[in-house]
Amino acid sequence: MLNPEQYASTPVYDLLQAAARGHIGFDHRLLHAIVDRGEAAIPDLMKWGLVDHQEDPIDLEEDLIAIFRHLRTPETIPFYVHCIRLHPEDVPDDLVGALYEVRQQAVEPLIKLYGELEEDQGGEAAFILASFRIRDPRILEMLLDRLEYDAADGAICLGLYGDPAAKPALEKMLAEVDPAEQGIRRDIADAVEQLGRPVEEAPIEFDLWDEYPEKAGPHFELLDEADRIAMLGSNSAEVRAEALSSFVNRELSEPVRKRIFELAKSDPDAMVRANAWEALSDELDNSHIRNLMFERLSDRSAPVEERCGALIGLALQAGEADVRTFAEEFYQSTETRAKAMEAMWRSLDRSFAEYFPQHLDDADPETRRQAIWGVGYLGIYASAEKLTKFFEEDEYRADALFAYALSARHEISKARIRALYRKIEEQAGGLSEGEGELVQLALDERLTLHGHAPVFFPDAEPAALDAPVVAPAGPVKIGRNDACPCGSGKKYKKCCGAGSV
Repeated sequence: MLNPEQYASTPVYDLLQAAARGHIGFDHRLLHAIVDRGEAAIPDLMKWGLVDHQEDPIDLEEDLIAIFRHLRTPETIPFYVHCIRLHPEDVPDDLVGALYEVRQQAVEPLIKLYGELEEDQGGEAAFILASFRIRDPRILEMLLDRLEYDAADGAICLGLYGDPAAKPALEKMLAEVDPAEQGIRRDIADAVEQLGRPVEEAPIEFDLWDEYPEKAGPHFELLDEADRIAMLGSNSAEVRAEALSSFVNRELSEPVRKRIFELAKSDPDAMVRANAWEALSDELDNSHIRNLMFERLSDRSAPVEERCGALIGLALQAGEADVRTFAEEFYQSTETRAKAMEAMWRSLDRSFAEYFPQHLDDADPETRRQAIWGVGYLGIYASAEKLTKFFEEDEYRADALFAYALSARHEISKARIRALYRKIEEQAGGLSEGEGELVQLALDERLTLHGHAPVFFPDAEPAALDAPVVAPAGPVKIGRNDACPCGSGKKYKKCCGAGSV
């Protein structure tokens, strides 16, 4: 298991392999370890990109395109051509942009590729060549052939290409097209008007660093228990802390429980200890774990982040007097308020309901997020409609959708739950595939909390009635290469995101 400190000394191919397996996340640290090597990184990048990696849980095609676009070297053109050959009718915009930056050298291989494709597959390749606006008789001939094959598609490409030599063919086609075909005639007429226009070279803005977060952890949802346990032994406290978070709300095997408890007691990093206590939240029947967790919570000399972790670990007992005292105390401080509110809603104790509505507009983003979850899980129906304003905010949309599904006033029965789903879909202005799965998960959870069997995922294991099922925190920004939120284990683009743009 690689730590970020090891990236710079690790071969690029090995870094890509770790990323494709979900062991490390694509972030600025990983990107610097690759692109800072300059041309020395290209052989490994090309070696990876030109080989089939269908068995890897994460497809790195988009990441390689971004890296190559940053490096701006013609050496990467064979990779671009390879990508088009794999999906000639669905070429991503990023790939088109990357090719444009090396367009002079890309003409020859793209013309060759076009000749290898079936006519019905060549539209994207022809469009890319037209967008280069490089005068070449072979390109003009190709586009004129496209005009004969598909008048609308060919006209659009010829208009984009802008060569006045295409005017006779376009006028001839316009005369031949049935007057009833107004759309096609309009495309051809527009193309004629564009011929001979001056080429306006607009600077292409692409910033690799804007495309990725500064830090991103491993894709723990793709890793098996053995891999996640191995990460608990990482030299990086950050990796250990993230690995521990992956065990929260999961049933722990005995070896895992022991290892996490060891870290909670003795890890040198306070955040690691805090996350360990959180991961032990379902182990409160073990008096030894519960007592030591409460001891850390009560220890005012302990780091505040560890005490907050212990409070979250004890959340299911937050309504009991000894724990409640600390939840209410932590709530009074802006430094610990968000964690206190998280413990309160995780308790499912509605006596905490008064704390949440007033913070839906809190200046602190994390406090605001916990207020949203509190309204949802504590079923604060009077404030549920206030959640709908967050449907328009990317940062909170996923949280609000899940919480609203849990708290919106509606008859909760197997017969009426789909009507509530449709209501939420309408209020949200439509739901993406991932968002739909998220809302359905919440509605099934709500059915379970009301004593009904789930409707949307009937084969899923029933949720425990004494603990919340927590959806992914933060906005749902599902990349085509991310794990599908439905839990299938497949990549999003090959599951619920199939056919999405």
